[in-house]
Amino acid sequence: MTTKRTAGQQAKYDRDRAARLVRTYGITITEYEEIKDAQNGTCFICTRAKGLSRPLQVDHDHALEAQGVPMRATIRGLLCGRCNNRLGWYEARAERVQAYLLSPPAKGVLQ
Repeated sequence: MTTKRTAGQQAKYDRDRAARLVRTYGITITEYEEIKDAQNGTCFICTRAKGLSRPLQVDHDHALEAQGVPMRATIRGLLCGRCNNRLGWYEARAERVQAYLLSPPAKGVLQ
């Protein structure tokens, strides 16, 4: 769903978004666009979302952030909201997911 904005509203939205990127992640809108270009203009994981109706989200490593690493250095790339949420879910359960994939419980039962 694309929001219709007047030229003035769009300009304010763009300014606010650029300021939020600097304030939150320490990157400029130009750097954001360079990251997006490096990803061929799509979410890195699903490669479908192009950020047309909603901008791609800046994904960063929360563990590094918790260690006091500057936010800018924790940025990994740009993801759609769906992939960003799923990645967070996976990161919280990575060891268990890996254990399941390497040694599925059904293998011991169905031999």
